[in-house]
Amino acid sequence: MSVLVSIVLEEKSRIEKMISSYEQEVGTLIKGSLVCKKVKSKVYYYLQFREGKKTVSSYVGSDATKVEELREQINRRRHIEAMLKGLRTEYAQAIKLIGG
Repeated sequence: MSVLVSIVLEEKSRIEKMISSYEQEVGTLIKGSLVCKKVKSKVYYYLQFREGKKTVSSYVGSDATKVEELREQINRRRHIEAMLKGLRTEYAQAIKLIGG
């Protein structure tokens, strides 16, 4: 086996492990987005996400620490999903390179 093929196989294995790890982490993070609604002078936050074809709004409240925690989780999920997309592309390229 050539050195190049062994390197690609190692990379393929590394990518598989990373994809698996990231998919598990995405499963634990919250999905959706935060929506801010202002009624009179008060600000209320809702978490919006889809369940099938329905858009669901869940009341979060106006607690700044809770809202910031949710915002961080949502940003982390989006970041991981973007990384997963890139990893899947790299995985497909590695499979093409080793011919199977």
